[in-house]
Amino acid sequence: MPKLFSTFARGILVLAGLLLGVVSPARAEDTRETREDGQGPRGAEVLWNPAWPKFRTGEWIATGLGIGLLAVSKLVPQRSVDWQGGIGFDEGARRTLRLDGESGRQWARDGSDIGIIINESWPFIDSLVVAGWYRRSPTVAWQQALITAEVLAVTTGLQGVVSSLTSRERPYVRDCGGELSADSRDCTVLDRNWSFYSGHTSQSFAGATVLCMHHAYVPLYGGGWGDALACVCALGVATSTALMRVATDVHYVSDVMVGAAMGSAAGLLIPWLLHYRHGAPSGTLGSEDWSLRVLPMGLGAQGVLVF
Repeated sequence: MPKLFSTFARGILVLAGLLLGVVSPARAEDTRETREDGQGPRGAEVLWNPAWPKFRTGEWIATGLGIGLLAVSKLVPQRSVDWQGGIGFDEGARRTLRLDGESGRQWARDGSDIGIIINESWPFIDSLVVAGWYRRSPTVAWQQALITAEVLAVTTGLQGVVSSLTSRERPYVRDCGGELSADSRDCTVLDRNWSFYSGHTSQSFAGATVLCMHHAYVPLYGGGWGDALACVCALGVATSTALMRVATDVHYVSDVMVGAAMGSAAGLLIPWLLHYRHGAPSGTLGSEDWSLRVLPMGLGAQGVLVF
């Protein structure tokens, strides 16, 4: 438990540093503008486009279903291994990216924990603190927070079900009884056969892409490079998290690649299909400096960040 709180605290500190670096220029500009027109020291209000549908009953159900699926998948008795070893370039990538020594792999594991904390927390902080308090826009705050919760719940529910059904052995398990003690926690923990696909990666990319969608349609940091930089930083955190999951030997590259695709699909498609596609971005964000576009691709879609 102390380790959990330590990891969480480190994640929040890193996130606070990122937010200060991104928000400060926009905050200074907004403060000057709002003081001139008598609105006080906080930022100008941002608006929820009336054309965007608000969070609906079906989305409450989807959010609850995602949480329920995760709970059920965790309660199902541990299945025997159905899938062992890597596919394609997995083994070569494992030899290249896996850190030597237990200490190094533990640092990578802690780093991936910090990464997921940052990207799961950041969209909520933007919604509740930046939109709700700083910009005094409770409607935007509430709607974006609910959308983020839906994206993360659906992502984690799907990942839990797939991991339970595929029952893929984690890479390090082959070393149990050798390099690793057979009695160690990693070798006895219930999720040792939950390698496919990576939950840390899917959640990190889901958090990053839903954050990008929120900033692409609502200028939370004042529009322009502040909002673009938030998106780029969150995607960088997600990518680092994925790499650290391979470095710490708890996932294969194929696990994190699928996790990144699944999380990104949820983070881009859920807010766009259910809300943002119905109206133009709020304010000037996306009209001059940058925009995030969702384009059809095969059976799915891809997000394109345009500068």
